[in-house]
Amino acid sequence: MARVIVLGSGTPIPEPKRGGSAVAVVAGRDWVLVDCGRAATQRALDAGLQLTSVVSVAITHHHSDHVSDLATFATTRWTAGAQSPLTVLAPSGPAASFAERCLDGFGDQCFYAQGPATSGPRPVIATQRFDGSTRVQPVYSSGGWRVSSALVNHRPVEPAVGYLVEHAGHRVAISGDTAVCDAMHELAQGVDVLVHEALLSSRVAADLLTWNASARAVGELAARTRPNTLVLTHLIPAPRSPDDEHAYVEEVRTGGFGGRVLVANDLLHVDTET
Repeated sequence: MARVIVLGSGTPIPEPKRGGSAVAVVAGRDWVLVDCGRAATQRALDAGLQLTSVVSVAITHHHSDHVSDLATFATTRWTAGAQSPLTVLAPSGPAASFAERCLDGFGDQCFYAQGPATSGPRPVIATQRFDGSTRVQPVYSSGGWRVSSALVNHRPVEPAVGYLVEHAGHRVAISGDTAVCDAMHELAQGVDVLVHEALLSSRVAADLLTWNASARAVGELAARTRPNTLVLTHLIPAPRSPDDEHAYVEEVRTGGFGGRVLVANDLLHVDTET
């Protein structure tokens, strides 16, 4: 069994109890983290995840709410005893450059006596850049894990990618931020869980929907790709009541998807067998 844990369901807009974008895909003790926004490190600890067991961190794009906790994550993983560099996957461009440089502002004295001697003198990030493609391509494979990506439509923010994370036959697609596009149709086809950003059409400015996905459009995507479970995240506006959450589900239904829909809060757990 694999499990999806939404560590951060929010946006750049400050919202109590919602961190920046972060989704963990967990199998046994090991896990892959997709995006590392505000509070991702603390939410991972709250979820009971071992930071030293993370396989890789995959970044979708360079918006601040998707990368701002990366230095904290790498540092806390190191103080927890990790002896290897943190592997970060990122499309070539600003996201990869951020990952490569985010620890540079820390002098060695910032870490003096904080980590075990076996972990080395300071945390290290090993960034694996890849060239984005409009077709799904593998970007990482190790220990039974396989991560694939494809360029999505979050223009003018480029490059931005979505990911497909696979382990032992379980498949999870994660959109990052994007309007619904051909790449997400390919990534999401028949997955166990599709995690997709969603905006409530009646409550946002129309221009936001040119580079982000309405809940209706996500419903249309899910109706065509048929995930076992659809999880809505990066919610604008953030729901604050059961009625608000219901409005998102109802808009998804207008897109034609009749399957299981969950409106994410931080620390939402979804098992792929359900």
